[in-house]
Amino acid sequence: MYAIRTIRTIPTYDASALTSSQQQQIMQLEQRDAEFDLQLDEIGEGIQDLAEIAQQQGEEVTRQNQMLDNVDRKISNNIERVSKVNERMKETLEEVGRASDKLMVDIMCIVLAVGFGGVIYNFTQN
Repeated sequence: MYAIRTIRTIPTYDASALTSSQQQQIMQLEQRDAEFDLQLDEIGEGIQDLAEIAQQQGEEVTRQNQMLDNVDRKISNNIERVSKVNERMKETLEEVGRASDKLMVDIMCIVLAVGFGGVIYNFTQN
């Protein structure tokens, strides 16, 4: 992806014109430059690794966005379905005319009426 390459030209020096101190300083500078080049190469490799990681993360985000879109679509469909079922239940309860909680009261009244009928029957038999 990204490559950092340094192109260096090593100047040539007339060794006879330089003093030994100057030659030593030039050698130190060249060694330091070589170390800098190695460090720059390592930084370049790190940048390449980071670029690959960023690309993988981007792909993962894209996949998860598609999954979220799919879930959102399914949720919307289910909300519509539940709304329709609730609407039909409301219409059915309105057609029946009585709420389902009144059914228990009706059953208890029937049981009491049958019980009273049984008691009255027993009194008339005696």
